[in-house]
Amino acid sequence: MGDRRAPWARAARGGVDVSLSSTLPALKPWAEAKVQKCAGAWEKAAALAPNPPIAVVDLVPDAAPSAGALSGDVKTSPRPAKKRGPFETEFGAFIYDKGYRQLFRALGYPGADAEAALALERLNGAALAPARGDSEASRVALDVSCGPGIITTRIAAGLRGYDALVASDVSEAMTKRAAEQLDTLAATTQVLRMKEGDSSSPAPLPAFAAVRADVSELPFADASVAAAHSSAGAHCWPDPERGFAEIARVLKPGGVLVASTVVLAAPIREKYAENKVAADAETYRNAVWDVNTPFWDADAVVEMVRNSGLVEVEVLREDKCFVMIAARKR
Repeated sequence: MGDRRAPWARAARGGVDVSLSSTLPALKPWAEAKVQKCAGAWEKAAALAPNPPIAVVDLVPDAAPSAGALSGDVKTSPRPAKKRGPFETEFGAFIYDKGYRQLFRALGYPGADAEAALALERLNGAALAPARGDSEASRVALDVSCGPGIITTRIAAGLRGYDALVASDVSEAMTKRAAEQLDTLAATTQVLRMKEGDSSSPAPLPAFAAVRADVSELPFADASVAAAHSSAGAHCWPDPERGFAEIARVLKPGGVLVASTVVLAAPIREKYAENKVAADAETYRNAVWDVNTPFWDADAVVEMVRNSGLVEVEVLREDKCFVMIAARKR
């Protein structure tokens, strides 16, 4: 599959390729232009450092896209200022990493190790049947709404058959913390292999990059990634339908999506129906649902994913409020 060593490893051994393009998938024209503005400075700095850090690139559009536009170069209007949420600060990212995420166990989440293992079964299985149009050097996995990298690093450690893993979040603080976690994983792995006297592991880590990106306007080109993953992210998206549609757009034909999210517990759904607030997913969506609120049920999540154009949508696991789904691009 070619040289799959991470950029820090390649640089430490003579610096074959420290370019940003070595880890990022193909980009939309506007995003490519943003990368080119900082590429030269990054490459010079990385070439001088024995172990350059994971690249962190801000690829959130400078302006909001016009309605209905999901790809290519579009007319834009100024993006209104948005107050940062509690987890969009560096301190918030730290708290989410060290405590808040662990509370998800009460919602039925199986724990970080178990969730990552479940996702890896499908992601690595898909790598055995490469997405159509893949070349030997183009298998990129995308982790959308990666947060501080809790699940990202576990997937990175067990990912097989991919050349690169790109962590992505709309929060700058979360993106940077995920990059720090991936840096730690890379450095730790390097030290362990040096101690063991094994510098040529049969399962090397993929290359890493971290991209600040909005799931409603992903900076990646059509059919540019082989697989996508998202843990506990979709219910936090301002427009989940558009988010799933964007993921479907960037997946290559045959590419897979694995995602977990939160749904209402059955007693809460029953209470909504009893109080005549919402009796089904549609009325709940219109009358109650808001950002960072659980979806109605697993069927509602499956329907959203199907409406994005993905096929073979299935529920991999459901427990209390936890739902993990998998799907494929036709």
